[in-house]
Amino acid sequence: MKILAVDDDPIILELLTEVLKVAGFTNLTVCESAHDALAAIDHANTPFDCLLFDIQMPKMDGIQLVSAVRKLPAYKITPILMITAMTERSYIDSAFAAGATDYITKPFEVGEVSARLNLIQDLVTERHQKTDLNPVESVRKATSIVSPEDFQARLTLSDIDGFIDYIALENYLLQISQLSLFGMQAFGVVIPDAERMFRSSSLYEYHAAITDIAEGVSDSLKPRRFFISHAGAGQFICVLIEGSSIDPHALEADLHDRLHEMDLHFCDGRPLMVSPVVGEPLALQMKSRRNVVSTLVRALSLAEAAARTPRSESTTTNSPLNKLFGF
Repeated sequence: MKILAVDDDPIILELLTEVLKVAGFTNLTVCESAHDALAAIDHANTPFDCLLFDIQMPKMDGIQLVSAVRKLPAYKITPILMITAMTERSYIDSAFAAGATDYITKPFEVGEVSARLNLIQDLVTERHQKTDLNPVESVRKATSIVSPEDFQARLTLSDIDGFIDYIALENYLLQISQLSLFGMQAFGVVIPDAERMFRSSSLYEYHAAITDIAEGVSDSLKPRRFFISHAGAGQFICVLIEGSSIDPHALEADLHDRLHEMDLHFCDGRPLMVSPVVGEPLALQMKSRRNVVSTLVRALSLAEAAARTPRSESTTTNSPLNKLFGF
């Protein structure tokens, strides 16, 4: 795996080089500034597979560097790990909001660094294998019809306030769980019958619709602080990252109004009628990756249940799904 590490402290870079070597990662390029990092990215013959950025650097800090790199087409989904001794909640929030994938704290522990990078290595290997097996897939035309694989894929969208990659959201919650989850809530937003709705759509139409819906969700959640991720198909997971709450009825109504005002259409002029359903929020209480994953799945399940059941029934505390999950 080809890695780029950036830190303005040469001693930290030397230490990180040794830690990565022990962990089995030797294809490493190091830079001492964000400017040098952008130059290294620009001159690389092949893109880096993984980027490690320190947060606190002069002139352009690591968070600004993440934002700059995410604007480069070849690095839209490249894993970016923040390496820093700063564990304040605000820095973690800002890093993930800018597009970071994960977070490693100093002083480095070989076991932790190895575990994080091995997960990324598996992800990178899987992406390379898909490209090798389907070399045409990466250059599919926007006019291509949405395939079942396209529909199930989790999309990474740009320029939407609060939107982050689904895996990054899982990593964020895992990091925050080590500090405090007090007041944080997760809830799902689903588009009923989405697969039938987009069955004959082009890839462009489908991506545009998901982007518009995500933008509508984002606007409906403001001015709260939040993260949104696409969970595949017609589903989104939302996390309120401070002690605010939502009324799913009111949020759903507001979202419908916003999407109606967007006046969405397919390319052939047909109106795109979407009525997203907002699920009941869950208070976040988890201490492991397994718990993070299961909580997000449960939040989506509540939204799916709400889409199948009249709202007056789906929101009662005695609903079968609430009993099943012990709410």
